[in-house]
Amino acid sequence: MNVKTAVFGWAPPRVGALGNELLIGLTLAIVVLPQAIAFSTTLAGLPSYFGLYCAIWGVLFTALLNPSRVFHGGPNSTLSAVVGVTLLPVAPQFGPDYIGYALTLFLLAGLIQLVFLAVRPLGRMLDFVSEPVANGMICGIGLYMIFKSFPAFAGLPINTQVEWRLWIAWQSFLAVLEIGNLHAIHIGLITLLVTLVTRQFTALRNWAILLGIVAGTLYSEWLNARLGLAATLVEQTANVSAAGFVYPSVPLFTQEAMPDIISIIPGAVTLALLGLFQTVAAMRRMNRRSGQFVDARHGIFADALSNCVLPFISALPTCASFNRMSLMHAMNTGSRLAAVSSALFLLALVSFFGEFIAIIPVPAMAAIIMVVGANMIDWSDIRAHFQHRPEAIVFSASFLSVHLFGLFGAVICGSLLALAYAKWEKAHPNVSLEHNVLRIRGNIYYGSLPVIESLYHRASTDAHIDELVVDFSAVHHIDPEGIRWLAEVGKNGKVRFIDRRSGLDRRAASGESPPDRKRRDRKRRDRRRRRTL
Repeated sequence: MNVKTAVFGWAPPRVGALGNELLIGLTLAIVVLPQAIAFSTTLAGLPSYFGLYCAIWGVLFTALLNPSRVFHGGPNSTLSAVVGVTLLPVAPQFGPDYIGYALTLFLLAGLIQLVFLAVRPLGRMLDFVSEPVANGMICGIGLYMIFKSFPAFAGLPINTQVEWRLWIAWQSFLAVLEIGNLHAIHIGLITLLVTLVTRQFTALRNWAILLGIVAGTLYSEWLNARLGLAATLVEQTANVSAAGFVYPSVPLFTQEAMPDIISIIPGAVTLALLGLFQTVAAMRRMNRRSGQFVDARHGIFADALSNCVLPFISALPTCASFNRMSLMHAMNTGSRLAAVSSALFLLALVSFFGEFIAIIPVPAMAAIIMVVGANMIDWSDIRAHFQHRPEAIVFSASFLSVHLFGLFGAVICGSLLALAYAKWEKAHPNVSLEHNVLRIRGNIYYGSLPVIESLYHRASTDAHIDELVVDFSAVHHIDPEGIRWLAEVGKNGKVRFIDRRSGLDRRAASGESPPDRKRRDRKRRDRRRRRTL
């Protein structure tokens, strides 16, 4: 990994594309704003400025440290949920002790990620997240975001439960149908309608989200002016003008707090691994879509370094965002300027326009999150996976695991299935017996030996075969157990090894000259011919 290239290797925006890059940055700032507040307050149990600082400084740090032009870090729902689950048994939410433990938890997670960067084999383990696993997770998260947005879309209290159970989302959907606020639903529907219709026009496609929010906000203001906020009961985005630029902080490492800090170490490991899994999987997917290859280690480097700095400015930990990166790709971003400008736009919005942000209705924000979630479900990828049964199984298991076991469970379940499939394929090498030649195509290792030994035993005990030739010209890998098996087979006097890649007869290497071997082969053929007659 070249750090100098990562930090200073900027690709300039395409000619005439500067305006589009800034528009993408403004759109991302609008999209991440409600997510930052919601993730921080409802999932992590922390003040809203934790999420905002992550959406500003976390995004800025990771954009400067990662050369990918579609990378967008920042607050994440799963990481925020892990924070809430880890710290809730330790201290009351929003309290000073809770905040101190939270900062310590973030710093520990960043240090663990640095270990994954320094020890290359550990980072290499993250590559076992295969494409079906990543796509299954992405589609699962997209569907989850749609369901999770239903309560806010209908003006109901946001579900603060951190479980990823599908039935909770289904209950939220039923609640929307039964007791939903019609005013909020109208605002959400108008936002959705304007966004979806505007996207059909190529010239306005990149403006669709902004126009949708503007339309929803104007309708909300008209309703409130006509009926009053007390009658409509439409929740609006909180005033964030008091957030300021930074809020310096120091993680808690006192002797009295050490037992609690030790108890949150497993949570720090989970937080670190979840962030890295998500970053690596998102970068691999975007590499294929954008045509730009960026080593996933750049993502690990950016995450680890940022998460070691962010605890000192009161910010949530950062990792790649599937939905915002999909949005950047859909809006055809061409450089890191879009991600950098999104952080600066959000800083300006929070600092100078907090009072105006406050009037944006929450149902309009929920409608935008639903659109982004729907964009994460790519039917062309799903169809490609279902053309191959093992891939379909891995994809389906990862997709369902997101809702049944959470994101971490999906990664573990999908990766284990992908590894099991790879091992299953290798454990069934193509072994054939033609006359007296036993050909092995594949790998000779402990998993494939039972299949090879079965056919070898049948051939070696066949009375009609005077000499058994074992051809391993197409063998790619032999593990120590396979070598021991070959050594045992070599002791059988009627067995001869050949490897056509080297052009050598293995028996020749043991001292038999080519003329002698030809003479012996001729005698063997004569004996076989006489026996046949």
